[in-house]
Amino acid sequence: MDLKDIYQITLPLPFRLDHVHCYLVKGENGWTVIDSGLHTEGTRKAWEKAFLSYSIDPKKEIEKIVLTHYHPDHFGFAGSLQEWTGASVHISAVGKDRALSNWTEQRFIENRHFYRINGLPEEMNQELAKNDQVFFSRVRPFPRNFEVIEGADIPISDGTFEVIPTPGHAEGHLCFYHREKQILIGGDLLLKKITPNISYHGYGDSNPLASYFQSLEKLKGYDIQVIYPGHGPIFKDAHARIQELMNHHKKRLTQITQLVQGECTGWQICKQLFNRELSIHEIRFAMGETMAHLRYLLEEGEIKQESAPSGMNFYMR
Repeated sequence: MDLKDIYQITLPLPFRLDHVHCYLVKGENGWTVIDSGLHTEGTRKAWEKAFLSYSIDPKKEIEKIVLTHYHPDHFGFAGSLQEWTGASVHISAVGKDRALSNWTEQRFIENRHFYRINGLPEEMNQELAKNDQVFFSRVRPFPRNFEVIEGADIPISDGTFEVIPTPGHAEGHLCFYHREKQILIGGDLLLKKITPNISYHGYGDSNPLASYFQSLEKLKGYDIQVIYPGHGPIFKDAHARIQELMNHHKKRLTQITQLVQGECTGWQICKQLFNRELSIHEIRFAMGETMAHLRYLLEEGEIKQESAPSGMNFYMR
């Protein structure tokens, strides 16, 4: 396998972050798709254009679809792409569980409760409910079945890649590393221009920021020449970027500690931390990131949490 055998496919997103990068990896007997995009008509047209550009017959030449993680912009079109190509869909065991459970009516109900007890105004909470419903269709149809990625390696076209579990941005997030070429297909773990969102929404990993730090530390042990990310440019300075991301979150932890004055709700801290106009979609990420940092500070004993009789959570030093 050569570097020229990996092709970046940029798909549109209907958000301020307006794109996601997926990848086609060429082999002697077919192609592997890495990540699928969001289920939209724009995504389908972009894949049609990509298959045409590389003279790929999708019904005959796509061998497998490999997912770095379950977030909608990476997973949402996987079921449709499987129907289109007949290819198998591969994801981590945790990623499979989250993909099938997160975008459901039951989870949406749980989301409302989580935001409510952390201080989000009810009007915004109901707007987020509508936003949840938008994602319901953007991840369906689900794949007919998943192949769970197990073991230390995975064949991707003609190459063998090491499977690196890297949770934090998403539970079950995987990176794929080609040791000989020192290539990392990194999903959303390392991004050059923006910081990957680290969120906590009341379920799953209770300390995702700690998991993210551990994932970054793990990658320090790899010689990485080039990173193929989920957003932004392909880049090379992996270890410098790892340190920048760690410094960013440590600075944010200090900032949040200083913002915890008296008894504060998560929303009160979030408003101060993200002191600008946000869309309802962006409020989801801002609240999630605020709560992830609060969870980290709680685990470290830097702050405390108490629940009022109303069920509202308050944070204090």
